[in-house]
Amino acid sequence: MANSNGWGDGAANNTIGWGKGANNAIGWGSVYAVSSAGRTDIIGASATAPVNTVAPNVTGNPYVGDLLTTTDGTWSGTPTSFSYQWKRGATNIGTNANTYTLVSADANTNITCVVTATNATGSTPATSNIFVPSALFAPTNITPPEIDGLALWVAGDTISFTGNTWDGNPVPTLTYQWLRTGGNISGATSDTYDLTGDDEGYMVGVKCTATNTQGTAFEISNTVLIEP
Repeated sequence: MANSNGWGDGAANNTIGWGKGANNAIGWGSVYAVSSAGRTDIIGASATAPVNTVAPNVTGNPYVGDLLTTTDGTWSGTPTSFSYQWKRGATNIGTNANTYTLVSADANTNITCVVTATNATGSTPATSNIFVPSALFAPTNITPPEIDGLALWVAGDTISFTGNTWDGNPVPTLTYQWLRTGGNISGATSDTYDLTGDDEGYMVGVKCTATNTQGTAFEISNTVLIEP
């Protein structure tokens, strides 16, 4: 018979009770699935492995040496931990971290991150958006170096410049050479120069050189007169 609301054992169905029944749908006792082979405990059977609802998102700047970061994404199933596998196409790259630093081999390829969420029931992977780093290219000048031509420059001043911005992938390394009437000034290779008596009455400028693995380019600034 059925014990539909009781606290004891029901032979067939104990739908609400606190005791034991072949099928205890709501009660506080033991829950079993019963077959001809005997009963099977299915308490906790509703627990599931994590399910991804919003994919991980990779962001960052697209040049060699730049750092990419992935989010974990959004999950149901209450993950307790995450692991990460970065990929270049189908090739595994990087380490088990949510960041990755771009290298030359990544240029103009498809970079993704597979984030795996884990809970007590199991693990589930989810793949991020595709991030495409810039192709490699030689340095190109955006704004040339410029010395203030309205200033009165005299020996003892520290001369400098503005501008001198470049593009390139990898990001170019910049070097400097100060010039006096077009010739190199010995030892003057920083981004500023302390004027001396040797410069008086001469025109001074600077040559800025940008270099990366794809090539080298330079720009020469305007020149200014150093007052005698």
